[in-house]
Amino acid sequence: MTLYSIALFVHVVGALLLFVTLTVEGVALRLLHRAATVEAAQGGAALLRLNRVVGPLSALGVLVPGVYMTATSWGWVAWIVVALASWVLIAALGAVNGIRVLALERSKALLDGIRNPIFLISWLTRVGIAFGVVFLMTVKPGAVASVSTIVLAAAAGAVLGAGLSRVRRPPAIDARHEGEGQVA
Repeated sequence: MTLYSIALFVHVVGALLLFVTLTVEGVALRLLHRAATVEAAQGGAALLRLNRVVGPLSALGVLVPGVYMTATSWGWVAWIVVALASWVLIAALGAVNGIRVLALERSKALLDGIRNPIFLISWLTRVGIAFGVVFLMTVKPGAVASVSTIVLAAAAGAVLGAGLSRVRRPPAIDARHEGEGQVA
């Protein structure tokens, strides 16, 4: 066992945690979007609070061993530079979403504000970028292909988010019928 193999393991675990945080955020956004009452929104809000812990752990798990492996083995090749920039973008967009959700919680406007399509678009853009980075890590393309991959992946996520936000319907106003006729 080498230090590189340990770093690679921690790096992969960090990447898996990134996908966990993205999944938890997606579930939370769905719960919050469907919530008709503040009480119903509590579960989604709790999931987003969980991401405030797991997200930074994921970020450290990706960044620290990734920089170590770059410095000791790979060098600053194009796909690594693009992947690092993509990681920064994922973290920044995630932080912006988190700050906006926290502000909505504090202002007691979470139920209305969470329906802003930007939350879904940001989330799916980050999912697309994350999948693009996995592609970069496995294929290791040159500069143009690396940038093109991330731009295409981000655009696909954003377009999907914009399209889905148009077809989403707000929850029923009458909470007495919540859950009727819905399949789990």
